[in-house]
Amino acid sequence: MTAGLYRTIRDDVLALFAATWSHSDVPVYWRSNDREPMPEPSEVPHFLRNEVDFGREMLSAFGAGRGANLRVQFGSVLIRVFASRALGNEDTSLDLMADAVAAFRSKRVTDGAGNDLSFIGEGSGFDIQPTEDGNWSTRGAMVVFEYRFRG
Repeated sequence: MTAGLYRTIRDDVLALFAATWSHSDVPVYWRSNDREPMPEPSEVPHFLRNEVDFGREMLSAFGAGRGANLRVQFGSVLIRVFASRALGNEDTSLDLMADAVAAFRSKRVTDGAGNDLSFIGEGSGFDIQPTEDGNWSTRGAMVVFEYRFRG
């Protein structure tokens, strides 16, 4: 089975993040159909739990026949930084969040098939309220992307 549009986009986003994330001591989990793993808060001061979400799709230009149109899929990457209430701190959380957002800021990735993942457009939004979840405090940010493809 070949990768579909959404899996391709997700994989491109994860690869871009992995190539630029410089904090190997901070665990990063990506949302999937799992039990939302969380490290032990007495051993890990901070970790990230991110997810790729998809928004609307639009036609950008007509092509030469069926499946040849230029289309744009919009989406976002939600970044959540968890800080252990025993070991972590707000300043480090905010610095990690800034580094995670910077991993995407002004980045563009193209492949040989003419597909284009871009974080150059609208920028980011800060839409996730700080919360406390048992042993963890969380902060979050959102960055938006567009993915251009033929379809």
